[in-house]
Amino acid sequence: MFSRRLATFLLGVWIGCCVLVDIVALEGQRTASKVLDNPNPDVKDVLTKSGNAPVGTLLHHTASEQVRGTLRTWGAAQLVIALIMLVLLIFTDQRKILAIAMSAAMGILVLIQHFGVTPDLNMLGRSVDFLPEATSFSARTQIWTLTQIYGALETLKLIIGGILASYFFGMESTVKRSKTRRTRTADAILDAPVK
Repeated sequence: MFSRRLATFLLGVWIGCCVLVDIVALEGQRTASKVLDNPNPDVKDVLTKSGNAPVGTLLHHTASEQVRGTLRTWGAAQLVIALIMLVLLIFTDQRKILAIAMSAAMGILVLIQHFGVTPDLNMLGRSVDFLPEATSFSARTQIWTLTQIYGALETLKLIIGGILASYFFGMESTVKRSKTRRTRTADAILDAPVK
């Protein structure tokens, strides 16, 4: 019972952090544009001296590197969470194949994201960070395609995680109801008159 509760807690952390990392990744891409569109007075001086184009390129590269680093680190952390959850669910007192299968499916999606999509996304992203858009159209198209694949895998992972969370909560209420019934039955037996 404890291992299932710990697995439920880890699932909640996993889903919550997935959403948080997704928001950080989306906002990270807009950070450079926000700084350039509405700079504070100190940044205006730098932009005036250096020009918008080189500083903008550097800001976009820096923001992209932060997002790439976050996705790489989070992918490794998710693999650890998936492994711990699988171990907890396999060695729980109430082993449920459906919960193990859904956790394994989430882990497989993370493997695909971490080893299949993220390295290519990082490599292509770094190769076009300092190139003009006109000369890097095909690479940017590949980046867009990889981003959509990553997003689709992330969406599927969150859907499976939501279904698994619902399953865990439903299983918890079923366990509580059966314990209540057993307690009532035991109390009724103890309170019954002896003949």
